[in-house]
Amino acid sequence: MTEPIRAKSSPQIVDGELVKVARAQNQAEAEFVQGLLLEMGVPSILRRSPGYDVPDFLAAGPRDVLVPAWAEATAHDVLLQPIAKPDE
Repeated sequence: MTEPIRAKSSPQIVDGELVKVARAQNQAEAEFVQGLLLEMGVPSILRRSPGYDVPDFLAAGPRDVLVPAWAEATAHDVLLQPIAKPDE
């Protein structure tokens, strides 16, 4: 039995094509990425990565972060932003 797809946004995200924009090592990391995307208005869905779809893993195991195809470019821009360093 597969884990249900979880969306952090409105239910309309599941309409249309979804594109994988990131892979996280665990649930917590995936939710962090999802939060970054949501702050910039990009809805996303988390899915257990293939081969790790075992409910016994709970929050362990890699996750894929999926966004609607229309938001792919924005998601990549958000995730590829350089980290701002404080003034020295």
